[in-house]
Amino acid sequence: MMSTNCMARGNLEPVTSFDHGSESSKVDPALKEKLKQNTVTLESEYEKLEKSDLDNWENIRGPRLWEDSRTVQKQRREALRLKTE
Repeated sequence: MMSTNCMARGNLEPVTSFDHGSESSKVDPALKEKLKQNTVTLESEYEKLEKSDLDNWENIRGPRLWEDSRTVQKQRREALRLKTE
């Protein structure tokens, strides 16, 4: 056990390694099964991007910190309703 006197003098040794092997190997079996069923690949994500229309998009601004989000949402819905009529 290290005394507080050693700590006060700065006689601490640097940590060179940390063993966490037993903790990281404990994975919930349900989570492990869910991860196995996950079929997301780079190719599938690329196909989603290819299908999306990146030329026709609208920049939607969120509320500022000092603005009431409900008021901004209401104004946005009203503007969208008028736009579609």
